[in-house]
Amino acid sequence: MALNNYLKVAIASVESTVKWRVVDRFFSAVPRSKLKNRNFSIIGNNCFTGGIYHKFGLPYTTPTIWTYIYPDDYLCLLENLDHYLNQPLAFKTQTNHAMAQKYFEQTHCRYPIGVLDDTIEIHFMHCHTETKAAEKWYRRLNRFNRDNLFVVFSDGEEFREELLERYRKLPYNHKLFFSCKPYDVTGNVFVEDYASEMHVYDSTRNRKYEKYLDLVKWLNKETDFLKHPHG
Repeated sequence: MALNNYLKVAIASVESTVKWRVVDRFFSAVPRSKLKNRNFSIIGNNCFTGGIYHKFGLPYTTPTIWTYIYPDDYLCLLENLDHYLNQPLAFKTQTNHAMAQKYFEQTHCRYPIGVLDDTIEIHFMHCHTETKAAEKWYRRLNRFNRDNLFVVFSDGEEFREELLERYRKLPYNHKLFFSCKPYDVTGNVFVEDYASEMHVYDSTRNRKYEKYLDLVKWLNKETDFLKHPHG
């Protein structure tokens, strides 16, 4: 069992490296040339959006890139997006989320935890200091294009199926939900590779979801962007 897990991790690492450093660098000319809508912003709750921007070689036009936002907090953010993005970014040392606390205890590593309006936790997992986290947040927020907005939500730690009703009600025209199950919701991208898992794991670099989603069509606001529609 341990050997199988090691092989899975090793294979995933190779896939990620090839797609990130080779495919995106040398073989992305065609999808990039097909992308007509280039001045968009994607709000996301994890690092998936980073892979999308990297694929098309575009500047980061969203403050949430390379952050993790737990599902409850993320839906609160989306339900009142303009309000929260207009709040100053503060920082806290303690988290309200059990999974984050468990991570800190197991790894003995800390990263900055931002907070908006004393409510929404923004986990800057790729930053070492609050100063750097704030710098990146405001720089990318200044590029944010509210009039050309896309939304990505993914099942993940602390996700519960009852949250899908709130997702359904979100008033955004271009939204996706990456999941390990074929949920009956608009924009559900059922990533079958993770059907036996609890949720869709890090696809930031290997982007396994591209087997089921045409990113160019989605970002160009075409309607037939799902390769294997499930909902």
